[in-house]
Amino acid sequence: MTSCNAHLEDIGMDAGLAAVLGALAGSVATIGAAFATGWAQREGARITARSEHRRQRREPRYAAYRELIAAGSVMRGHIALSGLDEETLLSELGEEEYRNLLLEDARDLKEKAINVALAGPKKVTGVAMNIDRLSWELAVILTSIHKLNTPEGQVMRQRVERHPERVASDLVQHLDNFVLSAQAALDDDGSRRR
Repeated sequence: MTSCNAHLEDIGMDAGLAAVLGALAGSVATIGAAFATGWAQREGARITARSEHRRQRREPRYAAYRELIAAGSVMRGHIALSGLDEETLLSELGEEEYRNLLLEDARDLKEKAINVALAGPKKVTGVAMNIDRLSWELAVILTSIHKLNTPEGQVMRQRVERHPERVASDLVQHLDNFVLSAQAALDDDGSRRR
């Protein structure tokens, strides 16, 4: 009988050990599930917050980009009116209204470029700042051409004769590049790592 009792005691010990191990396994599984659920909730909240942040950044960027493109189109139209040939420029720029129009275009582009710079990102900001610089350079050159026939304007004449077409061409190219950069920035959902 003692061997039978010993065997029963071994079975009791095994059953007790099995119960403890079962409870421990259940606890570990519950804790693991809680951690997994918590991680999934945090990750979901992070994704939602990131998505909302991107949406909030996209709306003002869209507005700033749109305004700069519109202002660039206006200046592009005024440049095209002049045809950038000296004879036409001299006759048109003899009119103070046209000079003021070009300077107003450059001021408007500067304001819009600053808004783009604040909205970002850096790649779009760089193109916008080049547009601002080129629009001022072109406006100053085009509004100064009427002074070139004066004695003090002869030095400037050498610079301007080879300059307006190149500056206008660079400005138009930067305006086109801005549109492409703005589209890329607005389409960026942040899923690509840089």
